[in-house]
Amino acid sequence: MRTLFPMETNLLIIKSAAADVANHISDILEGRQAFLAQTRVHAAKPDFHFRRTFKLDVVAELFLYDLVYRNRQSFRTTETATRRAFGYHFREGTLTSSSLAFEAFRAAVRTASLTYEFGVSFDVSAYFNSIYAHDLFVWFNDGSRSEKDVEALHKFLRQINAGRSIDCLPQGIAPAKIIGSHFLSFIEFSARIKSPLLLRFMDDVVLFAADQDAIIQDFYQIQRLLGERGLSVNPAKTKIGDIDQLDVRKQIDEIKKQLLRVRRLRSLFDYDEESEEDSGEEESLNQRQKDYLIALLRDPQIDEEDAELVLSLLRDKSEDVLEYVPSFLEKFPNLAKNIYMFCGHVQNKAKLAEVVLHFLSSAKVITEYQLFWLAWVAESYLSKCPTYGQLIMRLYEHPSASVVSKAKVLEIPDKRFGMNDLREEHLRIGKSDWLAWASAIGLRCEGKANRNHLLNYFANAGPLNRLIADCAKAL
Repeated sequence: MRTLFPMETNLLIIKSAAADVANHISDILEGRQAFLAQTRVHAAKPDFHFRRTFKLDVVAELFLYDLVYRNRQSFRTTETATRRAFGYHFREGTLTSSSLAFEAFRAAVRTASLTYEFGVSFDVSAYFNSIYAHDLFVWFNDGSRSEKDVEALHKFLRQINAGRSIDCLPQGIAPAKIIGSHFLSFIEFSARIKSPLLLRFMDDVVLFAADQDAIIQDFYQIQRLLGERGLSVNPAKTKIGDIDQLDVRKQIDEIKKQLLRVRRLRSLFDYDEESEEDSGEEESLNQRQKDYLIALLRDPQIDEEDAELVLSLLRDKSEDVLEYVPSFLEKFPNLAKNIYMFCGHVQNKAKLAEVVLHFLSSAKVITEYQLFWLAWVAESYLSKCPTYGQLIMRLYEHPSASVVSKAKVLEIPDKRFGMNDLREEHLRIGKSDWLAWASAIGLRCEGKANRNHLLNYFANAGPLNRLIADCAKAL
């Protein structure tokens, strides 16, 4: 559920037929098959921006997870006292927590700001969308991985993007984040960088020094290093000068600091974080903190960060918050996943269904990302509501619905409301795409005879369809 567009279809196939998927991957790497060109999706970002990426099919997804995990020895931290890269590495064979790593990064920035007078903070502009496949291939071929794996990654990057050499690395899934983070390690490894301290979390970099001229010189040098790989710094997020100005948390009042800490801890529980360091009971809020959140909720000019804080923490007042959810959906499209997590705490499911249905009917602009996560809301929490069927059809037939948001509806194991008729449309026409794959997995709610009859037609479209059909028959 941490990924941008989590599909049950992939999860169920990998759980029940991983060996068959692995055999299909072997056929691809040996030249008998090929990776399919992947479907583009657009996740919402703050201020109505999009994050463009792929939704990987089950073969491509398992390949990337397996490739990175088998090579986990080459994705270990190599930090020193003056050069530290946080997160997205393995320790003793286990992936470290990215949430805890980010907190360690921020803590290191705060500590360094007490020591050094000057700093520069920046990130890489549209990082994942700007990486060249050849540069990734050269970096991966550093001698620490097998030639077979190097060639496999090269084929993967080339074929999933239909031959285009840029914008080829998926976003929002762990193995791609690990690759993306370690690819930038040339920044801290460069002997040309003279600053006494460099801290990096993914593409966020902070330099520290006692001399501002030295900082500027290093900043120029890093931009040249990035430019050699077709990358550039985002001017809008670059800050140079007194490091106190870079640590924005110093400007936040004490209650909000406390609430941000509670939210970080709760986010670990929400996503079943693997970290053992934070296991235990959720931290409860005191009355003063609750009053603070309610004041934020009632502010007509509430900003996105505060809305996220309310959704994450004010769960025992879910009925009060629910009244504001339509406004949050309209103003902050990128909080769709946060709203999904919040909806699990709403007791009045009928009211929740009414709110979602009204939003789908009245909103002038709805994103693919919102439709996808509202489909998760419908499946997870609203299947017993009288308006469930109407809600499902609105999600599926919405003018802004995409291939992947429709596929999310089709994989829901429900045969009411003509769902099997919708699935049959995609299973009979010989396609191998998300609509067909999700339809096949959605048939797990159907009786064996009817299910297998449709799946036999679907299987005729090719080896991947045949693999998924066999899996769906066994579910």
